[in-house]
Parts: sequence; C-alpha cells; structure tokens
Amino acid sequence: MKIVFCLTVFFFCFGASAQNEKGKFLRFYSTHAMFPDTFRNNHPRVYDGKMYATAEHYADSSTYVFVPDYFNKAKPYVLVLYFHGWNNNIDTALLQYQLQQQFYDAHQNAIFIFPESAKNAPDSYGGKWEQPGEFNWYMQELNLFLKEKGLITGQFTKPSLILAGHSGAYRVMSYILLYTHHTCKGTILFDALYGQTEKFSMYLKMHPSSRLINIYTDNGGTLQNSKDLEACFKGWHWPFLSIEEASFHISDIRNNRIIFLHSLQTHNEVVSANGNFTRFLQLINL
Repeated sequence: MKIVFCLTVFFFCFGASAQNEKGKFLRFYSTHAMFPDTFRNNHPRVYDGKMYATAEHYADSSTYVFVPDYFNKAKPYVLVLYFHGWNNNIDTALLQYQLQQQFYDAHQNAIFIFPESAKNAPDSYGGKWEQPGEFNWYMQELNLFLKEKGLITGQFTKPSLILAGHSGAYRVMSYILLYTHHTCKGTILFDALYGQTEKFSMYLKMHPSSRLINIYTDNGGTLQNSKDLEACFKGWHWPFLSIEEASFHISDIRNNRIIFLHSLQTHNEVVSANGNFTRFLQLINL
C-alpha cells in the first residue's frame, strides 16, 4: 500500500508542493541525488539470484520535504535527513513508520528531508553520495530550492544536520559523515549498525559535540557489531552509556553523548515503537 500524494502545483525545475493542516510537503528533484548512478547503471544489483533493474530501482532522484506549520524560519533550525532500509521506498516507509507524524510530534524547529535511495531493492549502496562532493552539491541545490519556495531565508546558510536511518541506511549515512561540509548534531541508527563503524567513530572523535544513538535488537543482525563497537569505545576510554531501552530516560542523553540501547522490539518495530523517532529527535536536539 502506498500513500497517494495530491500535488496541486507543479514546478518544472525542481518539483511540486502541497499543503495540509500540519504543514507543507514538497517533492524536490536533484541532479546530485543518490540515483541515478553510473555504477548501478553498469553493474545492476543481483541478490539471491534476482537482478534489480536500474530503471525500476535506481532511477528516482526525488526527495520528500516536510515543513511543519510551527516552523519558524527566523530562528536557527536543523535539517533532519532520514533514510529507509532495504526493500522500501519513501512513500511506503512514511506510512509504515509514521515518520511524518513522529517528526511533527517532536516539535523541533526543523525541516524533514527524506531522499530516495535504492528503491524497493535489497541494497545499502549510497549511489553518488559515496563520491566526494556529491552530497554537498545536493545540499546546495536543496538550500536554493527551500529559499526559492520562501521556506527559509538567507540568514542561516548552513544549518546543522541530524541523520537518522533504519537498517541498510547505515552505509549512506556513514558516507555523509565522511564528506559533509555541514555539522551533524547527531546520528540515530535504528537497528542499522551493519558496518562502516570506522566512519561513525571518526566523526565522533573529530566532532566532540556530535551525538550518537544506536538502538539494536537481538535478531536484527546488528547485535555483534554493537557489542564490538562498545568494546572499542571502552578500550579507547571514550565515555558512553549502554542501557536497556526500557530503562532509558531523558537524563541519560543529557549526561552521555553516545548511547547504545538494547531493545526487545523487533527489527521493524524500533523506529515507531514507543515513539522512538519522536523522542530521539527531541533528545538529540536538546
């Protein structure tokens, strides 16, 4: 099942926009989006004996943008970039995990940015954003788009980012941390620590005010990597908190910028169970 978007006004150079009772949502298209990508054009993804064609799975350059009705462009704000995991897309993930509602409920002075990645495919590859420069050019186009729509002013030219993603989203998030010119206030991994731990670790080392929340499950495939990274942090004498999700409290992140949360939820429940996306955004952006 997919969300049907009633796009009332079309902008041929960038995308489309519409209004509802909770804010404005838009579609933005960029030549520097993750896809289409030369590598996947030449080397289609093959997984479990099935080939995932470029035209169907690696050709969507769209980004979903949501600006809540309480957003104040005259005040400092953050951009929250969210990334879906395998076998998903923007529309289905918005519905499945109630992402827009959860974002709205966090009541942050922020704009929700949801770029399309590998669409309905079992693939963590980040496309063009695994190349130096591409993500920053995308951000320049996004900034121009938001200004032309009157959603932001030129007062805040380089807002901070919060990165959040589920499952296979870990890879593109790690490359953003490697190459971005923006400051990342925090990273939220929803059962997503499958690899690239050196990139997450190096960013935390080089940016001592950046936060990390890593929530993991027993059966999602991230348990051992989470334990291994905890062991690294312990060996490096980095302060962090490892705690059960059920025992987690707001004071924990006030006193610890690196949090490992062990959850009894399933792999797909960790995003929306307990309003996790809502409360983690509130905590990261304290």
